Amino acid sequence: AVRDVLEGYAKWTGIVQHKSDPNDIDVRIEPKFTIDDQEPYTGGWCRPQTDGPALRAMAMAKWGQILIDSGHESDAKTTIWPLIKFDLEWVTENWDSTGCDLWEEVRSDDFFFNRMAFIYCLNAAADFADQIGESLGASYRSVADDVRAVITKHWNGNYLYESENRPDDGATIHAITTFSLDLYTPDSEEAAATIRYLVKAFCNEY
Repeated sequence: AVRDVLEGYAKWTGIVQHKSDPNDIDVRIEPKFTIDDQEPYTGGWCRPQTDGPALRAMAMAKWGQILIDSGHESDAKTTIWPLIKFDLEWVTENWDSTGCDLWEEVRSDDFFFNRMAFIYCLNAAADFADQIGESLGASYRSVADDVRAVITKHWNGNYLYESENRPDDGATIHAITTFSLDLYTPDSEEAAATIRYLVKAFCNEY
């Protein structure tokens, strides 16, 4: 069942990556598609959402690793790698672009969630590239290091903030639990302080 789902997702990714987007953005950062025809949604929405290419690449890198481990390295190389490479071409060139937040309410070129996603996904894709003999691993890690160098400013001494125009946001906790490897891990001082701060903020609000 899992294989059916992920093969379907890989097939869908290969289709939508090459659609023309009537919303006048790169289709890789289009946040919403219609199900029946897999076309970009043309109704009102906060566009673009720049975490999309990295998140797809992360999912495909993990699926590619599973394929390799189960003896399907050829599928990982010929089907999955081109999907990862195409999405990360956008990330490596545009990771500091302006986009919408998770809740589709504000815009920024410096969301903590996106920065953490980029670092994690680039490193995951780099490991996958190394394993299948592709040469882009070092390049992906270099960009991840560039992102890592600027994300540290999100620690303001009291908590990790999401963006300057939306500092208090649960997306920071989501990023910590999903994307932390050796940066702002769940047991770090910064994570604990952020949880403490947000709990107090939400208690005061609600």
